[in-house]
Amino acid sequence: MPLFNPGSGTGGPRARAQRLEVLLGILGFFTVMALVQTVVFEVRGDPAGFSAAVLAVLVVAVWLTWRARRNTGV
Repeated sequence: MPLFNPGSGTGGPRARAQRLEVLLGILGFFTVMALVQTVVFEVRGDPAGFSAAVLAVLVVAVWLTWRARRNTGV
């Protein structure tokens, strides 16, 4: 088995689960940052509509990624 073989597929279910866990970590970090930004805007009285929309998109992305990770069976 060569070290680099792009035609060998994406690995097994454990590799998929690990990639989803990394994605969850990245999305989780940015979701927390968006939450903090939205709360700060709301407390200051600044318009927070766009920040809230970004937060909603990130929450949905985290939820979908978490469901995909849960369904890997690993």
